[in-house]
Amino acid sequence: MNYDAMVIGSGVVGTATALGLAMKGFKIGIVDQSSSPPNSPRHLSVNKKSSKFLSSLELWDEVVTSSMPYSKIQVWDREGTGRIEFSSEDINEKSLGYIIKEGNLQKGLLNRLQEYDVDFFWSEKLTEMKEDKDSLILYLDSGKKIFSKSILGADGLNSTVRKLGNFKVKSWSYDQSAIVAQIDSDRDLNGIIKQSFTKYGPLALLPINKNQMTMIWSIDQEKINDFVSLKDEEFIKVLKNEFGEEIYNPSISSERIIFPLQHLTAIGFAKKKIALLGDAAHHVHPLAGLGLNSGLGDAECLVKLFDSYPAISAESLFKKYNNERLPTNVGLAAAMELFKRGFGNQDIWLKTFRNSVFKLVNREKDIKKIFINLATNL
Repeated sequence: MNYDAMVIGSGVVGTATALGLAMKGFKIGIVDQSSSPPNSPRHLSVNKKSSKFLSSLELWDEVVTSSMPYSKIQVWDREGTGRIEFSSEDINEKSLGYIIKEGNLQKGLLNRLQEYDVDFFWSEKLTEMKEDKDSLILYLDSGKKIFSKSILGADGLNSTVRKLGNFKVKSWSYDQSAIVAQIDSDRDLNGIIKQSFTKYGPLALLPINKNQMTMIWSIDQEKINDFVSLKDEEFIKVLKNEFGEEIYNPSISSERIIFPLQHLTAIGFAKKKIALLGDAAHHVHPLAGLGLNSGLGDAECLVKLFDSYPAISAESLFKKYNNERLPTNVGLAAAMELFKRGFGNQDIWLKTFRNSVFKLVNREKDIKKIFINLATNL
């Protein structure tokens, strides 16, 4: 069988792309080396643009009931006096976005895909790709051979598609590791995301329901071992001391997960009949919580292009995709690098400057609207 597109990776970005294309009548297959569908426990931020795309996939009404809307984002410099508050009222909306369990999105997308003629290849790994006239031949480790007009690499940071396609990348370490855990409180969190730039690195608390938060603390690499050895009670003491705002009776109610942070951007998101999307194409610092949204932006772009240009070659279509998505994601990467380095620098003059900028932006409603619109429409 010759597929219109073979998606490698069954995460949110890959399955959202597959579903969008299947709904438009394209013949789609999905390859994943996992033995069963994923069910990630992570909680992620979904912005306004992404929720509209998920609505177009007839999924949002199902998953929004288990999400936590947030109406404010409060950001401050723990080492200074600068503070910014972004509110949904600034753009006349009820919310700025939603915090949702990644596993719920994965489950919903996979359930929707059962309604369409999509073929799944579980416990399969892509080992080789060859070009054959108007198709690509994909070789799987089981010995299976698949013909497809195009291949969509949504297989994450260590993408096999990117490696087999010989895509060059720019990559470097942020010299930080993220500590992720669930924090409980005995107070109503009021749907507010809070982020403090501490002396150890940015610390974000994202409400996942009325009394629970996901904590993402990006710790400078030279200090991470000091945090790894802490017991939960000791960790909470440090958290309360460094956050810069009262956290009422916090406790850790999950395992603390630690992973290194790095930047990656492919030099070109498409090549001939191959396109990369999501973390396979670009991976940035999590401090703004925009990673999933940029990946869903890739998915939405590809679905629209396939639908708008069904008769043109994959090469021509992917050139349009590359021209549209590469500048957006390179701009996001540059912004994250600027924030990370700007707040990681302890120079007294830079501290003074960044706190002045915080205060200026917080006073000027028009500037705040620009920032909000960029973050909610990535």
